[in-house]
Amino acid sequence: MRNKLRGAAAVVLALLCLCSCGSEKKAFNIYYKNADGDALVKEEHKTELTGADRAATVEYLIGELSKSPRTEGLINVLPDGTKLLDVSFMGRTATVDLSEEYYQNTEVDEMLARYAIVNTLGEVDGVDNVEILIGGEPLVSSTSGAVIGRISKNDVVLSPQDSIADTTETLVLYFPDSEGQYLVPEEREIELQSTISTERLVLSELMKGPSSSSLVQVVPADLKVISAETKDGVCFVNLSGDLLEKVSSGSSSTTMFLYSIVNSLTELSKVDSVQILVDGRTGVEFGNYVLDAPIEKNQSLIKED
Repeated sequence: MRNKLRGAAAVVLALLCLCSCGSEKKAFNIYYKNADGDALVKEEHKTELTGADRAATVEYLIGELSKSPRTEGLINVLPDGTKLLDVSFMGRTATVDLSEEYYQNTEVDEMLARYAIVNTLGEVDGVDNVEILIGGEPLVSSTSGAVIGRISKNDVVLSPQDSIADTTETLVLYFPDSEGQYLVPEEREIELQSTISTERLVLSELMKGPSSSSLVQVVPADLKVISAETKDGVCFVNLSGDLLEKVSSGSSSTTMFLYSIVNSLTELSKVDSVQILVDGRTGVEFGNYVLDAPIEKNQSLIKED
């Protein structure tokens, strides 16, 4: 009799354990825009899904990205009406096909949405890369017109709390000399700890001006950078149209401005040339230049020691 009781107790205990295990919720980090709309912040969501069914898990996560965040001040990254049309997997790459409402995002918002999708889906076991399709066609950069292709979850540093502590990089920036005839290199160590790409950081540092009093700031501090991204060696820098008002149209001013940017960006190993766009347009007249093609580094403008 005692053995029967022990056996029954064991069965009950096993059932309780199964119920307990089955009710445990899995946590996923969903990425949303901050209140300023210039960075991503993660918010933990729990679900009954275990993650074993990758397609169901991706469908759930895309749905959460479409909803309003629970944290006050955060903003969802997918425009209203954006739907998941299909999801497929090849190895450790998830391909998601979204409806065309996705393209209602502005350039900066689209870039953040792209990174939010990649890092959110990177929470799924077995997913290291994400490819985004829109209406069955590859996602295209609104800045460069190039196909984005597969993105790794390790490609992007999202926010200070997600970054690797003390990760730094030494940039080589170019500023005009006091006569405005040559560019002088200036090294600057910066911390890689935000959603800003290295290309954007270069531009941001140029906008701060030189450290040396013998050099001149030529990139305005209030210059508006819409986007900056590199594809196949070309860095596409999209600047606001008020650039034409902020920089003097004189030949020396425009030359120093352009090559301060170009020579600084081409110091990055992945950048061979720079295409300047104004409000997304090429072919804009800028002083004595027509911005219709990528510009390569101008070594002759660099002041020799």
